[in-house]
Amino acid sequence: MNYSGWKNYHAHIDKGFLIPPRKYADAPAPKRAEWTRKAKKEMTIFEIKESATKAIEKMYYYGTTYVRTHVDIDPLFELRALEALLELKEEWKDRLVLDLVAFNQEGFDRFPETEYMLKEALEMGVSGIGGHTSMDKKGKEHIDKIMSLAEVYDVDWIEFHTDETGRVDDFHLPYLAQVTKERELKDKVTAIHCCSLTNVDDKTAQETIEAVAESGMTVTTCPTAIATRSLTRVKDLAKAGVTIQLGSDNLRDFFNPLGSGNMLQYAQLLAYVSRFYEAEELEQLLMWISRTPNNQRVQSELAKVTLDLQYDCKSLSELIAEAPAPASFKIEVVK
Repeated sequence: MNYSGWKNYHAHIDKGFLIPPRKYADAPAPKRAEWTRKAKKEMTIFEIKESATKAIEKMYYYGTTYVRTHVDIDPLFELRALEALLELKEEWKDRLVLDLVAFNQEGFDRFPETEYMLKEALEMGVSGIGGHTSMDKKGKEHIDKIMSLAEVYDVDWIEFHTDETGRVDDFHLPYLAQVTKERELKDKVTAIHCCSLTNVDDKTAQETIEAVAESGMTVTTCPTAIATRSLTRVKDLAKAGVTIQLGSDNLRDFFNPLGSGNMLQYAQLLAYVSRFYEAEELEQLLMWISRTPNNQRVQSELAKVTLDLQYDCKSLSELIAEAPAPASFKIEVVK
């Protein structure tokens, strides 16, 4: 079986591989967030780059050619993480495409100065901007601020960790779909996680799914998030025509001390959780992790690298069941 390279649509390689050297403890989420903030404040550019390199090497080993990673921009990391990953992007450009999204992880309420730091980051050459609808008291205002910055700087990607708490009172996906439609942004906008969609009533969920489909936005699910919250209604979204993407999310940090970077493994986990077992469903999973982004710049960059992944598997079910590393792969740089 042959494939041309996997696509990882959501990662946090700026905060990956914290464990080891740091120790994981299965504490409540606020405590682990506190430990993460402490690590961000302490890490040097060299340490960030070293950790991110480990993540990229793992992904590449398993045949990934495209990685979209969020990079925290705030007074803790300042611009160190972005500077480290810009160097990494240049060093790996002949092997994979690394898209960087300047991300407001901590919210505007906690750090109002993040708004100005995001502007600096957008001047430095990132591909997108990201927000977190659950981090500020007024989620709609958070969305509006990120959207306004995105339009000024004309980024390729506008991404939100959307309703990550899973609470029904923390449900901003309908508003995000509305704004996306009104501004005609379509697949430039991505909603990540969308956990609250699982917990609202079926009528509200169906109306929201229809609005998401009509807006043209994409939804990225990260199967490892099942450890702490429900995954979104992936099958219902896909059935409605919403473009679905998969991401690795955290790798070996305080929120996930595991994580291989193997996109086949994440597809396998989604198959288990959401029961993607039938032949056409397995094909759908592989399509989601192999599809090239709908963006001319990215397509042009990916065209410069030819990758031929070969697997010693007889069927799609065997490929996803075993999630092996490629038996061999050949990469050719197109000058």
